[in-house]
Amino acid sequence: MIHLGIFAKTFERNTSAKLADAIALAGYECTQFNMASIGLETLPASLDHYRLSAVRRDFEASRVAIPVISGTYNMIAPDPKVVEQGRNGFRLLAEAGKSLGYSTITLCTGTRNAEDKWKYHPDNAGEEAWRDFRSELDWLIQIAESCDVTLGVEPEPSNVISSPEAARRLLDEVGSDRVKIVFDPFNLVDWSTRDHASETLLRAYDLLADATSIIHAQDMRNDGKPCAPGAGFINFERLLNLFLRGGFSGPIIAHGFAESEAASTAKFLRDLLPTTKAAP
Repeated sequence: MIHLGIFAKTFERNTSAKLADAIALAGYECTQFNMASIGLETLPASLDHYRLSAVRRDFEASRVAIPVISGTYNMIAPDPKVVEQGRNGFRLLAEAGKSLGYSTITLCTGTRNAEDKWKYHPDNAGEEAWRDFRSELDWLIQIAESCDVTLGVEPEPSNVISSPEAARRLLDEVGSDRVKIVFDPFNLVDWSTRDHASETLLRAYDLLADATSIIHAQDMRNDGKPCAPGAGFINFERLLNLFLRGGFSGPIIAHGFAESEAASTAKFLRDLLPTTKAAP
């Protein structure tokens, strides 16, 4: 069954109970969690499992599930110490999955840019970057198998997996059920060719739908900036209909907008998902 969710970082609350209540009251059934939402780093150096269990109880009390968590680090950073530190943090998240209830950890496939893991570098397209990414991914697959979690790979223009074609190549090479796709239309279209956005997303769907486990609902304005679904030029009705007809049953996670738009965004998306009912 499809569940409608939102990035936990959309809300700023000083307790996990208030955070869970805010998500539920805005009309969402689940969340993509981030350790930053409880005052930690996205990939913390240590975790208190008793505290995480308390967080899970707070979310269960509000009937908000936590199917996925952000575990992003620069997987091909020029400094190997940065990569190793990220991998160690990822391992902690994988081990904490049962405490919070999530089964998927999202990744940043990485960039050669040493300053920002979300910024482009021309060397990202080279075979050396690809080899380094594959080597690091192999480590994460081992961790995922030992902790029974799934890896969520999202094609992003600034990273080594920069396109649907690169993601398809990865899926075909790896051949592991531990590697799934996070389909975010914002990162698959180019604002300069926005008139062809629907055709671009259809091609991406054809390449990646069979491996997509999460949809990120993030729209794009005419200037290329992110906005709430329904406020930009991406045709979410057509896109979600494709996935529904294809049997998609994972979470749809909204993000890219302010808390003030959370409730209206939930309503917009829910109206496109007639089989989804709001949590009581």
